[in-house]
Amino acid sequence: MRIATSPINWNNEDVPLYRPWVPYPQILDEIKQAGYTATEWSRSLPEDVERLKRDLAGYGLTMVGAFVGLELRNPEKREAEIARALEKAAFLQALGARHLVVADAGDDTRRAVAGHAGPEHFLSEEGWKSLTTGLNALGEELQAMGIELVFHNHVGTYVETGPEIVRLLEETDPRLVGWCLDTGHLVYGGGDLMTLLKRYATRVRYLHLKDVDPEVLRQAKARSWGFDEALKRYIFAPLGRGMVPLRESILQLKAAGFEGWVVIEQDTTPTDPTKTARENRLWLQSLLEEVSGGA
Repeated sequence: MRIATSPINWNNEDVPLYRPWVPYPQILDEIKQAGYTATEWSRSLPEDVERLKRDLAGYGLTMVGAFVGLELRNPEKREAEIARALEKAAFLQALGARHLVVADAGDDTRRAVAGHAGPEHFLSEEGWKSLTTGLNALGEELQAMGIELVFHNHVGTYVETGPEIVRLLEETDPRLVGWCLDTGHLVYGGGDLMTLLKRYATRVRYLHLKDVDPEVLRQAKARSWGFDEALKRYIFAPLGRGMVPLRESILQLKAAGFEGWVVIEQDTTPTDPTKTARENRLWLQSLLEEVSGGA
């Protein structure tokens, strides 16, 4: 397994005002200071390919992918959203990255019930057909470009809960659509991580690793917080200090042959983000050494 991080640990676009924004290219320096050699693209970074390639090389960093939220569930927007994704894929291709991380774009309704959505909030049959058809079509286009499509389960969207994740994986072509498992979003969304991994570990082609603070999650459900409020209250905990069975997850993924990128994210933290990112990396490296030693 290869370790990377994301600028979201420093600059979270969902709650941009919760802490001072780290400017570019300082953010690359802080990623390097935290001990990482690979990262994802975000709007914290420029879209000028040549400048970004030069700066990444200067800081000893590799670009591994980028996240994009798409409204493929809407048949009227599907083709335009596929075109937008292909444009982002061409950008990644120019940077040498090989993964496009796609999530449903969500909306205000789903963001308001993040972590406590029920069947009444689920997509219509038409929405599901548009979403899965769009993902398969996009995956085929990306495959021809040498880019892998990995779908990210995400709270505040229409693929958040356990049943929604199962349906998405069952109704998309595994040759074209991999799973970007986000451990924190899955547990926050009410899914049973180990049950899903036992069934779908081989679909995981890319991993966003997070932990979840059980007390903040309890309050989020009890007080019906939306996603932004939960982020401001630090729902995602430092790795190993929350309720997500991370060790068991890594063991299950190793058993399934997963050797891909593990992107460490915490999204928001009350402490220095560079220090937090470093501590999370050290925690994961220690865990990977432990489970490898026991193999």
